[in-house]
Amino acid sequence: MKRTLYSAIAVLALMLGGCSEMSTAPAAKKEVKPAVPIGGQSGIFYMYQAARQWNKDAQILTVENVNLDSVKPDAGKYGAWRATFVSLTAKTQKIFTYSVVEEGAIRKGTYMGSESVYAPKAATRVIPIQKVKVDTPAALEVAKKELKAVVEKNPDAPIQFLMEWTYQTPNPAWRVIVGPSIGQSLGSVYVDADTGKFLKKVR
Repeated sequence: MKRTLYSAIAVLALMLGGCSEMSTAPAAKKEVKPAVPIGGQSGIFYMYQAARQWNKDAQILTVENVNLDSVKPDAGKYGAWRATFVSLTAKTQKIFTYSVVEEGAIRKGTYMGSESVYAPKAATRVIPIQKVKVDTPAALEVAKKELKAVVEKNPDAPIQFLMEWTYQTPNPAWRVIVGPSIGQSLGSVYVDADTGKFLKKVR
């Protein structure tokens, strides 16, 4: 009887010891993957889904990249994108952003800004989503060929993107700008957002 009791106590002690060892073992750390930048076309599609919830006839007016400190641009891809969508029936417009991280006033994911009145301009047309067939990395490759001398002379210059449909181009176009802004452009080109073809070169 005593032998059976001692055996039971021994087994219980081993079980408790095992549980103690398991509870004190450090938890495995989850690997945090760095945020990956995305192309303009992907950013547009994310924002378009939200814009369609805002208004069923939502169409693009402008799209531009947003530079973030925490996500380095990579070959036409950025951490965040901003777009203005228009509803022709409601005569309103709304700014949307999509970001892979939260940084400052930029929220992670898709975010809708405030709504305002849309006043059509003869020089600018709205862009149906079906016209956006070319992504920004592809547009950048076209721009680099046309601005080869500028890029080689300024290898560290930032690259900016702006998509719009103005009287200057027959289709919606990505304007690829070498420099921190349009006003400080070292050179820029228009690349057709529908076909991917080079359209024109401007300063």
